[in-house]
Amino acid sequence: MPDERIEKAAIAVFAAQTNWADLNPSEEQIQALWDGQMDAVRDSFRRLAKAALDSQEDQPADLDWENAEPKDLDSRTVKAVTKDGTIVRGRTVAIHGSIDQFIIEGILQPLLMRLPGEHWRLASGWKSLVFYDKTKEQ
Repeated sequence: MPDERIEKAAIAVFAAQTNWADLNPSEEQIQALWDGQMDAVRDSFRRLAKAALDSQEDQPADLDWENAEPKDLDSRTVKAVTKDGTIVRGRTVAIHGSIDQFIIEGILQPLLMRLPGEHWRLASGWKSLVFYDKTKEQ
């Protein structure tokens, strides 16, 4: 039997994606239709639910990144949003030079920039940034 929270989330996803005759089906109606599904169908919803729940386990880090040292920002998992609304998740990579920079692995556009003696700031084209406690390898 799958984890109870995965099962509950899978049923919620299933109910949300079902085209119900009644706009507000009862819990009994939802459970009856769920129970009548083939195992493969239920398993596909469980996989979706597990992926969604797993993505929520990384909690934002309590990190003052504007004043952080480069070693504290390197190889960290981040979620960044571009000014046009594109969400990018990945790991930071330091680029050292006359201007310190960080990119997200695989994306050449700078994410963070810092002139010597100044604070980190978002580079042009980025709207927001969140650092997470866990790295991708964990």
